[in-house]
Amino acid sequence: MLPRKPPEPKGPPRPIQDVSKLGDVLSRVIAMRGIGRIRGDQQLADAWKSVSSAEVAAGSRPTTLRNGVLQILVTSSTLLGELVSFHKAEILSRLKVEHPGLKIRDLKFRLQSRE
Repeated sequence: MLPRKPPEPKGPPRPIQDVSKLGDVLSRVIAMRGIGRIRGDQQLADAWKSVSSAEVAAGSRPTTLRNGVLQILVTSSTLLGELVSFHKAEILSRLKVEHPGLKIRDLKFRLQSRE
């Protein structure tokens, strides 16, 4: 039996179509590993502390930022009522001025459940 000949190429090789940019690949890896979230969480915490009073910062913490809405977890119903009624507009205004890169357009306060 004779050895088989490999088929001859039928022209120049086709160009590679689905090549991803290195930056896109790195962004996906960072997102999968959660590295960006850790840094983002700390950035939100720092921004919150910088625009709120010590008492407010001690009884609350930012959790997520989705579609421009910053979610804040509050430890007591009294503080929740005070934030919503008296401090929301001022804190939101300060966040927009002092941290424009975060692109916060609203604040949503939620009472922390006791587990």
